[in-house]
Order: sequence, then C-alpha cells, then structure tokens
Amino acid sequence: MAPAPSDRERFPALFNQSSIDRRTCQRIVPMKVLVIGMMRTGTKSMQKALQELGYNDVYHMGSCIINPPDCDMWTQALNAKYFGKGKKFGKEDWDQLLGHSAFMPELINVYPDAKVILSMRNPDAWFQSVTSTVMRYTDSSFFFLQRLDPLFLGRWIPMINLCFRGIFGSPEEFATNGKQTYINMHNEVRNVVPADRLLEYKLGEGWDRLCEFLGHEVPNMPFPKLNDGAEFQDRLFVIKKLALLRAAKSYLPVLGALSGIIIAACVWYRG
Repeated sequence: MAPAPSDRERFPALFNQSSIDRRTCQRIVPMKVLVIGMMRTGTKSMQKALQELGYNDVYHMGSCIINPPDCDMWTQALNAKYFGKGKKFGKEDWDQLLGHSAFMPELINVYPDAKVILSMRNPDAWFQSVTSTVMRYTDSSFFFLQRLDPLFLGRWIPMINLCFRGIFGSPEEFATNGKQTYINMHNEVRNVVPADRLLEYKLGEGWDRLCEFLGHEVPNMPFPKLNDGAEFQDRLFVIKKLALLRAAKSYLPVLGALSGIIIAACVWYRG
C-alpha cells in the first residue's frame, strides 16, 4: 500500500506562500470568464476545470492563501463596498487583483465582454456546507491564532469575517436569512447578465454544458472534484498547525532572551 500523501503534497500552497503586491500588477490578457458563485458551490473544482480547458491564472479566493497580501486589497474593497470606508474599486483595481462573487455587479459591469458562469447548488445543501466549513473560521481558536500569525492569519481571518459580515450580517442573521440571501444573489445575476452571456451551472453537472458554453471540446478526463467538506477540514487543521509553527519560530528568540534574563535574575537574587 502506498504511503499517505504528506501535508505538503496535499496542500502545497500552504507551504509555498508568496508576497506579491498586486498594486504593482496590471492585466495583460482580456477577462474572458467570470465565475459568479457563493462560497461552497464548487468554485474550487470550477477553477481546476477552467485550468484544464486552457485558462491561465484562474483566480479563486483561495489565492489569498498562496499570496497573503491579496487579503489587504480584499479588505479595502470589502470596507468600501459594505461599510463605506474608502474608495470603491474600479476597473484598474480589479485588473490588479481579479475577481470574486462578493462584487458580482461591479465585475459584470467592468468586464462586459466576459462570459458569466453562475455556480449553484441546492440551497439547503449549500447552507449546511457553509455552516460546517466556512463558519469554522469564527472559532475562538482563530481569534488567538490571528494575533500569533499576523502575516497570514492576521490578514486572512479578518478578511473572511469582513466578507461574511458584508454579505450576510452577523452569524445570527446568517442562520435566519442566509438561504434567502443566497437565492436573492442568483436572481440578481439573472437580472443583470444577458441570457447569451450566462450559464447557470449546478454542482455535479460535469463537462458537457460548460464546454458547449465556452466553445471547447469535452476533455477525456473526469470533471475535477476538489475541496469537499473533509478536505476543507483537513486544510483547516494544517493552517492552524503551520500558524503555530510560524508563531513559535517568531517568538522563540524573544522567549529565549526572557528565559535568560529570568535565570540571570534568579542567580543574582540567590547570590
């Protein structure tokens, strides 16, 4: 039996993070496709599917894990849209950063030639998935970890919470109104995107309708299936473990110096 893959093999992005300032970037190819879908609607699988069809640099919110400074721009955009803090993003900003469903109307407006894929799943299944996965980021352990790991979790957790609060409100409001907000978002997409630019794609459909919509041959391979509930939980565990290791590495010299001072003080006191 082959050995189980290591954490590094399963989640390489967590071990190879970059630090690119997207404000120094600019778009070099036209925006061709926008995947407009709430979290936990198969967007990670869709990202992989689009890459298999030849689309390069397909941005997913998980890209913030690869490049944590992206969280800073998302925080600016979320504060401007939902909380009236700062200047709202325009095309130049989105060309630097790329896009996500929390800014569905803005992205559709600034990229009028892009085809739009609305990724969907049953509202009850979606609500259960978000409750058992994304809501874990509100766990009290992350309250402390984000302070111990400022370069990643100190950016990631506040941004995730800001996004969630902007779309749904408080956790209590999500419990009450989350499914209706999800349904309303689908209706909003239908109202603003012309029918010939829109594909409503349900989780688990496979390749056929997607490839027909984008004008590609159907690949001779199964449709990707990534980031299910179990994989999400495993990644969450590795994120916590790496945050603790980074914190230990960062604070070890300080703790060592403090230990030396305490030992010296004890020796002096006894002497």
